[in-house]
Amino acid sequence: MVLILVISFQLAYSDLFSKGPFVYPSKVIYQSGTLLMSGIAEISYGIKKLWQNYIALVNVKKENIELKKQVGILNLELEQLKDIEIKYHNILNILNLPLPYNNLSYVTAIVIGKDISSIFRTVSVNKGTADGIKKGDGVISMSGVVGRVVKVSPHASQVLLLTDTNSFIEGVDKQTRIRGIINGTGFNRLNFLYVLSDAPINNGDTIVTGGQDGIFPEGINIGKVVSISNKSPGWLFKDVVVQPDANIDRLYYVMILTGEKQ
Repeated sequence: MVLILVISFQLAYSDLFSKGPFVYPSKVIYQSGTLLMSGIAEISYGIKKLWQNYIALVNVKKENIELKKQVGILNLELEQLKDIEIKYHNILNILNLPLPYNNLSYVTAIVIGKDISSIFRTVSVNKGTADGIKKGDGVISMSGVVGRVVKVSPHASQVLLLTDTNSFIEGVDKQTRIRGIINGTGFNRLNFLYVLSDAPINNGDTIVTGGQDGIFPEGINIGKVVSISNKSPGWLFKDVVVQPDANIDRLYYVMILTGEKQ
């Protein structure tokens, strides 16, 4: 390319002193060489810019990958902070228990495990006989009844949840004082058994502990009536379904009742 440019300039230079028939061809060659070099310069500049843009894109991609990593870390930290906030509010709730809870002695425990089998619904907590826990103790949350202790070791206990089909506790309609037995269904619903077909009970009624089953004192919330139906004409009892007040599926802290305060 340089050779073509040199020849072109030599021909142009010779035109200054030539008057012969080769003057015009030399001008054509010179102009062609100039255009060629101009084109080459533009192509070189374009390739340079393209390479610079490619490098910039590579750098942007690296920055995006790094930013995505940082966003992922921040999202994880946010979830951890949310979890800490929930536990913090649970602790505050436990420290500010309303009646009838404040006349009870209890041990606060952390849920450390959960049985996910379809046969039993239980959780494990981090307190045991070393903390004064014994088999049969009632377990509650800030919202209401959770279950009862069925196994205990020095530093851990197993709690049978209120919703387990093997769970039976006494319940009382807070509004009408109708008594029955609360039985788990294996799901997030409870059956209120042995309610007579003509008993005055309504949707929305609050069911509380009756205090006569030897597990819970009277007046602790169990749940709300959400469904009432008669099985068939002449049937002795109603079908009454209760929604538990305690969030059984999201337990962090629970209180194990160890008796009334002296």
